[in-house]
Amino acid sequence: MLSDAVRADTTSVRVSRRIRATPERLFRAWTDPAQLQHWWRMEGPGWSFAGAEVDVRVGGAYRLAMTGPDGRTHTAVGVYREVAPPGRLAFTWDWEDPGSRVGDTLVAVDIVDAGDGSADVVITHTRFADAERAASHEQGWTQLLRLIESYVAEE
Repeated sequence: MLSDAVRADTTSVRVSRRIRATPERLFRAWTDPAQLQHWWRMEGPGWSFAGAEVDVRVGGAYRLAMTGPDGRTHTAVGVYREVAPPGRLAFTWDWEDPGSRVGDTLVAVDIVDAGDGSADVVITHTRFADAERAASHEQGWTQLLRLIESYVAEE
């Protein structure tokens, strides 16, 4: 299944992709800093991983950072609201930089076994204040799904 994006309204995004990997493998890629370093960034020249701190438990905090081509670091921060391996992660989401903040948003990552050595990864990001912020995050999540797919395919 190719990546698709469905927006029920202007304050939510949903992107999904079928990836040839088990749910357990994909869950580890989302929760292990040693694996996040291989795919957590944007596509394109000049983007790089800049660090991950994760306390993967309900109430635990995370910081996921990437550096852009301009040298600026973009750090996502939040708290895990649901941790149900290997099928679901839910967490609050915002940017550390006050100029990039999106407010009280929520991300759910659902990993559904497709039964053929693949899994459907569905990211639902809700509670955006406006359509512009939702659209930019839709692009980012779509890129991240392609990057995690490339990473797990390399192994």
